[in-house]
Amino acid sequence: MLNLAYWHFFKLQLTALMLASFIVVLIGYFKHNEPNISYELTPKTIKYHHRRGQWQINWADVTRIGEVKADIQGENVLLPYIGIKLSSLEALAKSVAPRLANKLIHEQQELIKLAVKNSQLTMAQGTIHFDGFNIKDKLLTGPVGAWLQQSTNLDIAYGYHVYLPEDSLDRDKEQFLSLLKQCHVYSSQYTTT
Repeated sequence: MLNLAYWHFFKLQLTALMLASFIVVLIGYFKHNEPNISYELTPKTIKYHHRRGQWQINWADVTRIGEVKADIQGENVLLPYIGIKLSSLEALAKSVAPRLANKLIHEQQELIKLAVKNSQLTMAQGTIHFDGFNIKDKLLTGPVGAWLQQSTNLDIAYGYHVYLPEDSLDRDKEQFLSLLKQCHVYSSQYTTT
């Protein structure tokens, strides 16, 4: 209605208003399509839900959970991630969605760059490789294989395979880390009984 009545007088302002309105509607649409929860903790698994897919880890495959630290010029610096070390990447490889793997490759590039800068990884290890990743004589190619290769390289640098960003948590990082450790301990008791 504004366009019909005032277009001749306020073309630039009305165009800017329409563009801003379109951007707000688009952002609202994407926010509406995001999952309600990011992490789902059960007695047997931890699931990560993302608008691009999900992954699932069995608690039995988790060997260690902790804060991610980087050695920067001889000083230990806490990074805004919680790390999960796995005994096997096989179950993770089966459960991760290719679109999510592709997104995680790019989200974790800052960790890779920091590791290369601090000589924890070589430049070759810091490069994304789509040539495949072997798990039990099965070659995984594409984004899943590249992400698993990157996870292996990040394990060399920081000691963990999977990284939970602090901004994806529903509470303080220390509280969520404590909750994960409790769930891990509970799951080991749950499976033995």
